Amino acid sequence: MFSHRPCGGIPILAFLLLFTSLLCGKEEPKVLSEIKLQADLTSGKKAIPQVQVAFGKHSIESPETFKQNHQDFEHLVVEKDKEMDATFVFRIHRDKDGDRDKNWPKGEERQRNEIKGYQSSPKTLKALQGEVTRYHWYLKIDESFAITKNFCHFFQLKPVGGENSSDPLLTLSGSIFQGKPQLEIRLWSKDGKRRLFVANWKDCKGKWLECECITKMGEKGFLRFSLASSDKNIRFAREIPRFATWRPGISFVRPKWGIYRSLANKEAIPNEEDDVRMTNFTIQKLSRLP
Repeated sequence: MFSHRPCGGIPILAFLLLFTSLLCGKEEPKVLSEIKLQADLTSGKKAIPQVQVAFGKHSIESPETFKQNHQDFEHLVVEKDKEMDATFVFRIHRDKDGDRDKNWPKGEERQRNEIKGYQSSPKTLKALQGEVTRYHWYLKIDESFAITKNFCHFFQLKPVGGENSSDPLLTLSGSIFQGKPQLEIRLWSKDGKRRLFVANWKDCKGKWLECECITKMGEKGFLRFSLASSDKNIRFAREIPRFATWRPGISFVRPKWGIYRSLANKEAIPNEEDDVRMTNFTIQKLSRLP
């Protein structure tokens, strides 16, 4: 069984960072502020109120929260999980769900079920220029979840304001690229888009993936993304120093988690309903890079 609290309560990726720091004689950075969100079956609260307590009242972009969308279904729920105790389940329907209250033109159709940081969220969820932020969470993609050649994001770092604000800085996504289904990191910069291969799609499904993203916000910023699977068959880590995590005119950078996918190739999506599970979110502002 995969323990999400190995090594005396420290997650695997955090333990590896701590061990490396100790080996190198470096002190751990100080945690300046922290937000935790863990799915809870004992509180009596449904999923959306649990997220709102941690992230803010308007942190939900789920279909049932928009009048022109699919409102007669709970798309975000808390369910029991044998490995994580409880988990948030993000569900989406190929034929019924849309993208908030937007109507996209033909060929650009998309849908989403996400939670997010936003303007009125706690400051920890809003990364500012010069700040170091750590995002840590667990993700499980359903065994039957299919992807297409178009985008399907499970995590985004999105700027608010500034140039090209519709473009994320980074996403964790599933896509068929050059004929191969894969889990990938997508990066946006002034030089264009890049893809970093994480793992074959079939190897990512049906198991818990521990994810960590550490950033320093700046025009010559820093990015580190790590991912490890519960069966230890997937171990991905990549550092990108001097990566532009800040653009002129940005107010702040916020995280988004859930399902945000294109319907441009809808006929390639076999299931009417798909889901992913996530839990144990930790967002920290740090005194410096680990």
